Order: sequence, then C-alpha cells, then structure tokens
Amino acid sequence: MKKTSDARETINTKTAREHHIIHIAAELPNKNDSIHKARKEILKWAQKRSSGIFPEEAAIGKSFELLAGGRSSAAVNVNLDSINAWALRQEDPDKTVSGRVWTSEAILWRIDGHAPRFATRLVVASSETELAISPAVPGYVLQIAEKFALRIAGQSVTTQPLQIDEDEAFEDFSELLTEPSRRLPIIAFSQSHDNVIRIDLNKISKSLCGIAHVAVVNEASSRKFAERFGRKLSVFDGAVRIYMPGFQEEDSQYNHPLWLGIRMDSPKDIALTERQIRRHVAQFSIRSLRIGADILPFAQLRSISRKAEQDRLATNGASANEQLEAAKARISALEKELQEAKDMEDLALEEERKSRFRAEEAERREFNSTSHIQRLLEKLRDNGEDIRSNNDTPISWDEVEDWCDQALVGRVVLTASARRGCKKALFSNVPQAVRSLLWLSNICRDRFLLGGGSLRDEPLEEGIRNAYCGGDKYEFDWQSRKLIAEWHKKNGGNTRIPENCLRIYYAWDEITQQIIISDMPAHKRTGAT
Repeated sequence: MKKTSDARETINTKTAREHHIIHIAAELPNKNDSIHKARKEILKWAQKRSSGIFPEEAAIGKSFELLAGGRSSAAVNVNLDSINAWALRQEDPDKTVSGRVWTSEAILWRIDGHAPRFATRLVVASSETELAISPAVPGYVLQIAEKFALRIAGQSVTTQPLQIDEDEAFEDFSELLTEPSRRLPIIAFSQSHDNVIRIDLNKISKSLCGIAHVAVVNEASSRKFAERFGRKLSVFDGAVRIYMPGFQEEDSQYNHPLWLGIRMDSPKDIALTERQIRRHVAQFSIRSLRIGADILPFAQLRSISRKAEQDRLATNGASANEQLEAAKARISALEKELQEAKDMEDLALEEERKSRFRAEEAERREFNSTSHIQRLLEKLRDNGEDIRSNNDTPISWDEVEDWCDQALVGRVVLTASARRGCKKALFSNVPQAVRSLLWLSNICRDRFLLGGGSLRDEPLEEGIRNAYCGGDKYEFDWQSRKLIAEWHKKNGGNTRIPENCLRIYYAWDEITQQIIISDMPAHKRTGAT
C-alpha cells in the first residue's frame, strides 16, 4: 500500500508548467481589410489543429469556443470605441512528446489613428524542467508574412534570407545593422572559402520569421565588413554571428555571439549550432516585448469581451438569468486572467533570478581570473622578470583597447564608456595617453596597494599630472556596484580643445585591486562643470 501511495505522490508532483517560447509584435498594412485577411489566415491554420469544425461566426470575427483536452480552440472579439480587437487561442499536442501541449495566441487589433497590429505568443505546457527544442514560429506567422507587408520597427519582415553580395546590398545591410530603432537580432551567415553554408538557410529563415532577420554575407562583403567595423565584430569563413539590436562600432565582440565555421564539421555540430541560434533569438523575443503593451494577452481581451457583453445585456434589459450567466462568465474570465498574470509574474521572477545568478557567476569567474593573473605577475616580478615596462606599446587609438586588455590585464580595466571614448578619441598625443595608463598600472596601483605617499598633484612627466577631481567626482556603475571616479589624469592647463586635452577619470576598486578607468581621453562634463 505504501508503494502505491508513493507512486501516486511521485506522479502528482510532476505537474505541467508553462514555458514561454516566442513573442512577436508587428504592424500590418494600414488598410481597411488587413485585419480581416490576417484573421482568415490564422483561422485556416487553426482549423487544421482543432478538434471540431469552427462555427460560421468565426469567419466574421465573432467569439466562439470549442473545448477538447489538448486541442481546445477559442476566439474573442472586442469592439469598443477605444479599440477593435480579435484574438484566437489554439492548443496543439506535441507530435513526439507525450503530455507536452503547445498553445498559440494570435492577436489582431486596431486603435484609431494607428496602423493595425499583429502579435503572437507561443507557449508550451510540459512537466519538463528544461525543453530540448529548436524554437520555430507558428505557421500562420509565415502565411501572414508571405501575403502581407509585415513590418517591425519600420523594417520589413520576410521569410527569405537577405543576400549581401553586392555593394548596394552591403550598404543597405550596414544601415539596418546600425539602425538605432532596430528591434530584431540579425543572424549573419558567412560563406566559407568553398562557398558553402552548412545550415539550411530557407528553413531557419522561416522558423525565425518575425523574431530575427537572416542574412547571407559573401566573402567580399565579409572583407568590407571587417574594414568598416573591425575584425573582432566581423563574420567570416563559414562563421555565424548574431548582431543584437543597438549594435555600434565600439561594441564589445561578446555582445554579439559568434559561432565559428570550423566548429561545424559534423551534422551533430551543425544541429547543435542551429538549436543554440534559435534559442538565443527566441529568448530575446520573450525579454524584449512587454505583455499588455506590445502584446495584448488573450485572457485580458476575454475579460474585456465578457464585461462588454455584461454591460450590453444590462443596457438592453435582459432577463435576470441571462445577466447572471454573463456575470458568471465574466468572473470565470477574470479568474483566468488573474491566474495568467500570476504565471507571468512567476516567469519574470524566474528570469530575474537566472539573470542575477548568471551575473554573479560571471563576476565570480572574472574575480578569480584577475586574482590568478595578479599572483602570476607577482611571481614573475619576484623572479626578476618585470613585464610591466610593456615596450610594445600602441601608437594609434585603434590599438589601445586590445593593448590594455592584454598588457595591463589584472591591473587596469577599461569600462564600456572608456572604450567608446577611445574609439572616438580626438586627442592627438596617443603615446602620452599610453604612458599615463602605464603609470596607473604600475606606480599608481602600487601606491594604492602598498602606500607611499599622496597621489594628489603627482607629476607623471612634464605637462601631465595626477589630480583629485574634487567637485567633479561622480559615481559610475561597475559590476553591479557603485564606484566613485574621484581621480583623473590631466595635461597642463584647462584647455577644452579635444585634440590637446587629456583626461583619464578612474577609481580604485578594493575588491579586485584594479584601477577602473571610467572615462577617457576627453574632458567629461559633470555637475560641477
């Protein structure tokens, strides 16, 4: 009897939970029949997955419901002065995994004065903790994209990859890449030396339609890309790179994930790469779109629809029984909306927990690596090998960032702001700025660690000194902490001419025992200035 009870308890604890897979929000053509035509495509797709025949009212956008375990279909219609909306929710059991049920929500709405909108949510209910899936958008997204001029943030949505093989195409691609309003990632596939793309481009373009742009870059365009944006941010020789929204020339290469072509030799490696790419952009679609603003949830629209029906019955003097049934329907809808809101809150909390864990793990690994490098440097110095002179110093701003990461590792760190400053620097005396960084990594760091006198107005060389910021000091973020940039290196005088003015604002980080460069090499405006 105990064994039976244990077995039942084990089964009961294995309850299904919802996993959000894909979110899409786009604009339909600003025409009177756009919503009608899009609804027709959605219903055509959903009917094939339903357990029954949709009623005649479905074709004209009326609400309906067909209940069946794992294959339920439901639609709601909202027609108010402020908004006109229609939404469908369709369940579809997984064809290979028992107990896994997919739910697609398609929402169409229009607000006066604005283009009609289309959104979708793909959710799967499963008892699995982690899903081994390759995300793909529902089929109706492809049907709508192929028949309409769908747009997201002003950019066209297409089911086919962009071909970057001519000068004009490269210029258009560069504009799309750097467009500040771009909301979708760009997956760039580069041709290998034998002109082969190992991943099925048509398949992945359709699978990710509406959540990513897919582009194919030939060898000539890869070289142009490296010339314009730098080798570190380029894509080449069979590699695949995802350029996330907000891309800038001074970005870190690690903000835009890269899969090297040489790592895709076998079918297994290719399948793994494709799954990782799909999951990366799908997860971004979940994080980047707001429920209630970018996407109107089905449950909320159902509650609004039930309230409108209840108000209509009351206004028209319907019987008490009719009004009671309408009130019950509205209460049921509100309960489901509340449960969905709780589920969304749980999802947000879980994502926040995962993000915090990843950030803490990254900081821990970086701290351990920095400590290890510092110990190695100390051992080398104890053995009489002082590598801190760094004879091979950069002579142009293009080289400063990489040089600092390699030659000054464990001693000096450039923040993102400082890196951007180096890329856009107008200060002409690069060797002087480099000597200042060396002074910070050696004498200044030793002074913070070992003592030996004040750093205030410490001369570095003729015409340049270390100074306290005073009223110009400011806080900045560094690894989830606040540091104060209260010191800066400056050349003589108070000139503000960028070509002649050197400023390096920094803070001492007690935890990692490094100099953290907040900004350089130009004068920074603060509250005091």
